[in-house]
Amino acid sequence: MKSSDISVEEQPVYPTSSKKKVDWSRVEAEADKEEEEGEAAIEKLFQKIYKDNPDDVKRAMMKSFAESGGTVLSTNWADVQKGKVEVKPPDGMEFRKWEQ
Repeated sequence: MKSSDISVEEQPVYPTSSKKKVDWSRVEAEADKEEEEGEAAIEKLFQKIYKDNPDDVKRAMMKSFAESGGTVLSTNWADVQKGKVEVKPPDGMEFRKWEQ
């Protein structure tokens, strides 16, 4: 049970020397909202793109991501099916193969 499920009257009150009263339910709700704005929001976007598109788009996403080592994510199957997807690291970075 989350603290937001408990009414304000039922929530325990802890002793404090602060004169300012804090609504911890609001603070928790804001923290949850911020969490959805970061990587969780990006992940949710990619899941939506993958789920809501035809098989060709899914195939292009999987092939481009796998062949590029995670540096490319394409939804255009016409381009991806032509050959191997090249690695394209972000600007200022270089790609190195894993060596054991």
